[in-house]
Formats: sequence, C-alpha cells, structure tokens
Amino acid sequence: MTQTTAKDVKVIRPTKGLYGDKKLRVAAYCRVSTSSDDQENSFIAQVKYYNDYLRLADNMELVDIYADEGITGTSVNKREDFNRMIRDSSLGKIDRIFVKSVSRFARNSLECIEYIRLLKSYGTTVLFENDAIDTNTMNSEMILYIKSAFAQSESLAGSKRVSTAIRMKMETGEFCNYTAPFGYKAENKSLIPIPEEAAIIKRIFDEYIGGKGIGKIVSDLNQDDVPGKPWGKERVRYILANEKYSGDSLYQKTYTPPILPLRNIRNKGEVDMYYVENTHPAIIDKSTFDTVKQMLDKNMLRYSKRQKRAPENFSGRIVCGDCGWIYKKKSNSNEPTWICSKDGVAGQRCSTHPIYETALKKTFVFMFNRLQQHRELIIQSTYDMLLKLRKSFFNNSSAIENIDNELAELAEQNAMYVRFHSQKIIDEITFMEQTSEIKQRINELRSRRIKLISENEEERCIELLRETEQQLNEFPQAILCFDFNIFDKLVDKVIIISKEQLVLELRCGIKLREAIQWN
Repeated sequence: MTQTTAKDVKVIRPTKGLYGDKKLRVAAYCRVSTSSDDQENSFIAQVKYYNDYLRLADNMELVDIYADEGITGTSVNKREDFNRMIRDSSLGKIDRIFVKSVSRFARNSLECIEYIRLLKSYGTTVLFENDAIDTNTMNSEMILYIKSAFAQSESLAGSKRVSTAIRMKMETGEFCNYTAPFGYKAENKSLIPIPEEAAIIKRIFDEYIGGKGIGKIVSDLNQDDVPGKPWGKERVRYILANEKYSGDSLYQKTYTPPILPLRNIRNKGEVDMYYVENTHPAIIDKSTFDTVKQMLDKNMLRYSKRQKRAPENFSGRIVCGDCGWIYKKKSNSNEPTWICSKDGVAGQRCSTHPIYETALKKTFVFMFNRLQQHRELIIQSTYDMLLKLRKSFFNNSSAIENIDNELAELAEQNAMYVRFHSQKIIDEITFMEQTSEIKQRINELRSRRIKLISENEEERCIELLRETEQQLNEFPQAILCFDFNIFDKLVDKVIIISKEQLVLELRCGIKLREAIQWN
C-alpha cells in the first residue's frame, strides 16, 4: 500500500481586493415611502445614510441612489429608477448595489431571481443588508427565493385584505365613489352635479337620442368650443354608456387578480359586480338612459357583424395626408372606395382625393416587389446606419454587441438552410428541425436584448428593422396579387398625399412614397 506524505503548502495571502486598486463603483436602491410621517424611509434620509456609510470606506465611490415610491413594489415595470439602475448596470457603470432588504428589491419571487441573474451577467453584485444576503458569495439561490417568496406572500395577503374590505362595502351599498366623472364633483362621500358640465351631458344624450351619430356630436362639440375640449368619439361613447349619469352606480367594473404583478383588469364576468340604485343625484332620467343604452347595443351588434363580414379590413389604417383624419369606406359605391371621414362632416371639405381599394392593393403589390428587389439598399443601409449610432452610444457595453453578433451568425445559418432546402440538398424534416432550433435561440436572444435596450428609441428601431428583415425572408420574393396577411405584418398605416401619391409607413418606421397604381 502506497503511503502518502504530507505536502508542504504555503498560503500566499492577497494583497489587493477583488477589484484591484480601482474603487468599487456602488449604487443604492431604495423604496421611498409616500407618507410624510415616515421620515425613516424618506429619500433624503436614505441619501444621508448611504453617503455617511460610503464616506468611511476608502475603496468605494457612490454612482447614484435609485429610488421608487413604495406603492409599486409588486412589478418592476412601473419602477422607473429600478429600470434605470438595470440599464446603468448593463452599461458597466455599477459594480455593486446596496439594498436594505429583499422586499425592497422585489416582491415577486420570479422577477427577483431573474434580475439577480441578469445583474450577475453584467458583473454587478447585490448586498441585501438586513437579510445578510450577498450575491457575490451566495452559492445557492434558494435562500433568496425563500425571502422573496415571503415578501410576495405578504403583498398578496395585503392586496386580498384591501379587496375584501372594499367588496364588503360594495355588498352593503356603503362604498363611496373616489373619482368623479365629467359632470360631477366628489363631495362628502357622494357625487354632486356641476351645473355647467351637467348641461353638456344633457346635450350629448339629447342629440344622440335625436338621431345624431357620435362622430357628428363630437364635431359639433369641438366646433362650438364646448368646455372639456378636445372631445373624441371614445369619450362621448363612454358618457352615453355610464350608468352614473342616471344616478346609479355599478361597482367592480375592474378587479385585481391575486397574481403578481398586481394590476387592475376589466371585469368580464370573472367576479361579482354590484349595481346600486340612487347612490347620488341623477343628471339624466332613467328612461332616457335606458333608451340610449338600447341604441348603443343595437349599433354595436350591427358593427360587429359588419366587421366579421370583412376580414380584409383597412379601417383605421388609411390616413388623410391633408387633415390627419382616418379614411372611411364608402358603402354606396360600385367599387369599394375609401374617403376622408372629415369630408362632408358639418359642411367641412378635405382636398385629399378618395382612393379605390383595388388601386391601394395594386400599389402595395408594386411596393412589396420593389422592396424585395432592393431590400439591401432600403432595409440594410438603414439598419447599418442605426448600428453605427448605437455603437457610439453604447461604447461602454459589450452585452448588446455580443447578442447582435450571435443573431447575425444565426441569421446566416438560417439563410443557408433555406438555400439548401430550396436546392433539395436537405429534406423537409431536417430543414424544420434545424430552423426551429435557430428560431428558438433567436427568440431567447431577442427577449434578453429587449431587457437590455429598455426604452432606447434607436434600439427599438433596430429591433423592428430586424423583424422586418426576417419577415421578408419568410415571404415570397415577389407576389402577383394582393395578400392581406403580408400587408398586415408589414404596414402600419397608409397616408394618402394626393391623387397621384401615397406613403406606406412600415411597422419598422420606414416610410415609402409610391405612385398610386390606378390601372
């Protein structure tokens, strides 16, 4: 049996910190209390705390203190400073983040773990002071997950307590309106009519029940300079359908599901609603309100049937280049024709020319084929220019550049498989297997890239250009007839400039001026 001898090992102690001689760039993240009495959690108090703390440390310098109001802790989407901190970390500005506790960082377990991993990928560590958790030395995420799960459970329990208390008041009819619609003011836990605004409400109901359409009512209100301007169709439609003007109240039109992130959504029958009569003085009598409701329901039913009959619907997509109004379809014409909706309303005239639907379709076919033919000049040149701008902006960050490089390689691989498949070098099954893996990886990279770029407009344009490029790869090289599916994926809106020209604005932001193909 071989006998092992003890080896003489000398330990050489470190003479520098983990970050060398440079100072550690640190930031602090706070959840600021909105209460004037809670001085301990005020922004000023936390700034003083971290400044005093870092003044004693020679190897650290404060980058910034990021603070959000405490009411938005269940989702990072509403926390502007949190997202700014993530962006600064992605740009390599922060080495370490101090947070009082896990509950201040996130009350959603999955989001907490996700953002800790994201920060780690940027080289940023997080120290939760009260919980004694340091992501720099933590070997397991289990402790962090448990802590954030407790915070999540506390948020959900608090939300449920508030919802239950409000629901109990609704059941007994004791719930008070906290917001007043146009025509009312909230006073002494009730709604009180405002005479001047109430007169406008009565006018809207009277004109609608007298046969005026919502569009005409809106036009007249704006033309007469009625208080509350500018008036719009959705606003008038909301007034006509709001039961509060008849003196009644429908409670729990929206509700908060017990899932994170906590947010109000429209109640479509998931939970109880509570209709309470005579909760406040009425502006409109119930007979008039019921008649208007029946008219609205009838018109909505007619509109939904018309929408189902027209799968190729250009509604809302054609815009007048002269006045900016949306085009509408002219129904009494032998050939489907789109005209400016302002023309003829209350005697108004618009100089923009109507357009036949067939001409619009022919123009799109011409544009699409030209776009495919000159794709490199139109799409790629714009894409390359934006990349240069982005590179100068993100010169301190390599994360997005690495993703872009990998996306470019994947795009080349995908193009190669498409070429092999068209040349019958590989069979259908192999083609589907290889391209599906590539697409899955592309989607993963895009998801991560979106988190990195956040609200940067140039990055959004680059992303849209890349999507357009991918869509053009999936479409035919040329089309002979109009395809609404292709139109819908590529075009955001059509702007009619004159009788001879229109502009097709693509979803990626590129605007292409085209001659209208009348023949």
